[in-house]
Amino acid sequence: MHPQPPSARRAGLIGWLAVALASVAALALAAPALDARILDLQFAANRHWHPQPAARDVVVVGINEAFLDSVDEPLALSHKYLAEFMRAVGEAGPAVIGMDIELPAKRFDTLASTTDPGFDFHRTLVGGLIESMRNTKLVLAKTWDYDRNHYRDIQIDYAAVLGAQEGEVRAIASAMVLKDADGRVRRYPGASVQPDRRPFTLVSEMAAAAGVRRAWRGLINYQIGGQFPYIALQDVLRLARDGETARLRALFAGRVVLIGTVQDEADLYDLPVPLARWRPDATRVPGVLLHAQIVRTMLNGGFITPIAPAWVWGLSLLFTLSWFHRSVAYKGILLACLALGLVLLSTELLRRRLWLPPAGILLCASIGWLARGGWQAWQGVRENRRLSRSFSGFVSPSVMKEILAGRLDGGLQGSKRHICVLFSDIRDFTGMSEPMPAEDVVALLNRYFGRMAAVVHRHGGTVDKFIGDGMMAFFNAPNALADPERAALRTARDMLDALAGLNAELAAEGRPALAVGIGLHSGLAVIGNVGSPDRHEFTAIGDTVNIAARVEAMCKPLGYPVVCSEAVAAALGFPPDLVGLGEHQLKGRRAGVGLYGLDQALAAARL
Repeated sequence: MHPQPPSARRAGLIGWLAVALASVAALALAAPALDARILDLQFAANRHWHPQPAARDVVVVGINEAFLDSVDEPLALSHKYLAEFMRAVGEAGPAVIGMDIELPAKRFDTLASTTDPGFDFHRTLVGGLIESMRNTKLVLAKTWDYDRNHYRDIQIDYAAVLGAQEGEVRAIASAMVLKDADGRVRRYPGASVQPDRRPFTLVSEMAAAAGVRRAWRGLINYQIGGQFPYIALQDVLRLARDGETARLRALFAGRVVLIGTVQDEADLYDLPVPLARWRPDATRVPGVLLHAQIVRTMLNGGFITPIAPAWVWGLSLLFTLSWFHRSVAYKGILLACLALGLVLLSTELLRRRLWLPPAGILLCASIGWLARGGWQAWQGVRENRRLSRSFSGFVSPSVMKEILAGRLDGGLQGSKRHICVLFSDIRDFTGMSEPMPAEDVVALLNRYFGRMAAVVHRHGGTVDKFIGDGMMAFFNAPNALADPERAALRTARDMLDALAGLNAELAAEGRPALAVGIGLHSGLAVIGNVGSPDRHEFTAIGDTVNIAARVEAMCKPLGYPVVCSEAVAAALGFPPDLVGLGEHQLKGRRAGVGLYGLDQALAAARL
């Protein structure tokens, strides 16, 4: 293996640096969005193929449209029902009651119930809070007021009662959620995103009340548990009113309970997976289910930990080194295997609560692969153009096209093929050129051959070689032609027309006219590269070529500028413009060959 020259190594290094910079941009701009989509698919796949039951789950109590339709008061004045709920569930002995509901900022003690004028909204709710706190922990949500830049106020009496709760569980905590750039919720809203920078949230305090306290961070585990059902608030109140204490204990004793609205158009969030059993295909679900899933995550192993960004960046940049391998096809196969393996590995790690974002790594590998492929394609185009410029004067366009397309290699091998061979020669050129200066002879031949070769190429033929003042060409190789004999005969006719134009120019210059003889013969010949490994040419050899040369030699004695063999005439169906000249003995052959001359007047009319 030959070492690369310094310029190639320098170009390769510059190319890799460009790939690395593009990869950094992709990691920063495109990878997060792609990783988010991949993560959602992995959550869904693992929930389907590898469901993880929740050892400790959350009981959701829902405030639905049916409840709101069944009461006279709006939700803001549901003091009586909330108090009744807290008493009933508190007596059942749950581990904690979480309330994804904002308590009023006012006492409402001046309002009177239409059904019970003596009813005290404020005192009833305070009583419900106190009674429930005797039997269980209570955690209420507070929300951030972005207009006033602080948490929304809770009426001071309610706050005072909740503040008296014993133990380390905070009875009022933030219910803020953290949305990703696409609006979906995937991460836990830790202290760094809380407006007050405190680590206490509705869900963290519920988990603490259930006996799990940690410094929480990471991705919400949407693989745990199935879709949530809910118990309607009115059903809980009915059980309490009917004295169904045993039933309430069966539902709530020792459990984590969370109450919130489950209305179709209120407090909705986009999640990676559908969590509502009553809406099994909807990923946009009430916030109470989001909080329930976060608590479920906390109680069943904790959040998913993303691999450190430094590792992801390091692996991503490592895969940009694919730029340095020249085989684009090999790297394409390797990249496909890598993509599949990496996604499978990432999905399996996700089951184990570890998140390896694959998009950045795959993007960087793809950028390296595509960039290398593009670079090599551009280099190939440049090389083809260079070869075309360098060798267009040495081989015919058809041969050059096959070389550039990779269909004609440099191996010394051949194959038999049916071709039509054309030989042409300038009559008495030796005597004409003897008195001429050498440079004039070369200039004249170049003018002549330039026009004759152009005619051959126009009809799809291949100029094999120039032999003094003669030229050899063949048709149907390397590019296939539907009717090589007809193409050859048309070429001969057009060569005579081109010669007439050249003779008119020579006459204007005071020079003698040129006369040519053109011979045609068709048959099988060996086509391929002939010569040595260091110097060879694409040519045709065989008896067909020899006969074509002998046919051309008969033009002068027969008095026709174009003579063809019977094989050519037969392939053309013996057209009327080919005049039969009988059989003639050709030099070097025992048997006679039937010859035909081209009648130029008839040929012009037919062709």
